Amino acid sequence: MRYIKLILGVLTGVFFLGILNGCNHDSADFHSSEEAQKYVLAKLKDKYKEKFVITEVMTYKEEKIGLNWMIAEVSSKEDSSKTARVYARNTGYFKDDYHVYYYRDEIKKRVEPLCKEKDYIQKYETEIEGHTTTTEWTGKETLKKYLDKAEYTAILRIYLQENQTDRQYAEEILDCLKTLAKTDYNIRLIVKTEETKLSIFDEELGAKNKDISKYSMEWLLEEIPHTRDTSMSTRKYKEWKKQNQK
Repeated sequence: MRYIKLILGVLTGVFFLGILNGCNHDSADFHSSEEAQKYVLAKLKDKYKEKFVITEVMTYKEEKIGLNWMIAEVSSKEDSSKTARVYARNTGYFKDDYHVYYYRDEIKKRVEPLCKEKDYIQKYETEIEGHTTTTEWTGKETLKKYLDKAEYTAILRIYLQENQTDRQYAEEILDCLKTLAKTDYNIRLIVKTEETKLSIFDEELGAKNKDISKYSMEWLLEEIPHTRDTSMSTRKYKEWKKQNQK
C-alpha cells in the first residue's frame, strides 16, 4: 500500500510539473508559430544574456509524426546589425550562429591580411560568418578553442582585373590558394571580376591540413567558365524575378 502511494505521489508530481512547464513560454513543446517564437526568444535570452527580436520566420512546419520545427532570423535588441539564424524543434533541439560575435573581430584581424597585398587584386573584402550549431559558446572560451572547433567561415572576396584570359585568372587564383593553404583558418575564397562582379571561383577550404592538390591548372581552366556561367544564370534569374514581381 505504501509502495502504491509512493508511485501515485511521483506520478502526481510529474503531472503537475508537466502543467507548469506547459504554461512556461520557455517550453520547447510548442504547437504553433507563436509558441515557437516565444520559445526561441526565451532560449536566446537565456543562452546569450541579452534580448532579441525575430525579424523573419523563414519556415514553420508541423510534421505528421508530431515534430514541429521553425527556422527564423533574429537580431539583437540592442544592436540590430548583429543578426543570426535559429533552428528549433519542439524536441528541445536548438541551434544558432550568434556565437560568432564573440570572436568575429579577432578572427577578422587575423585573416584580413591574407592575400590582401597581392598586386593582381583590385578590391578585397572580408566577412566572418558563424555556423548554426548546438555548441553552448559563452565567449569565455579561448580564441584557439573556437578556431579549433571551426564553427565559423572566414569569407575572403577578391576582385581581379577585367578582360583577362582564364589562364591568367587561374594563375592568380592558384597563387592565392597557396597562401591560404598555409593557414589553420576555415576559409571560403570567392573570386570575382572587378567590373561585371561575376563569380569565377568559389570554394571553401577546411580549417586544418588544406589540400589544394586538386586545384591544378587544368581543373581551374574547367571550373572558371562553369562558375562564371552559373553566376550569369543566377543574375539573370534575379533580374527576371525582380521584373516579374513588379
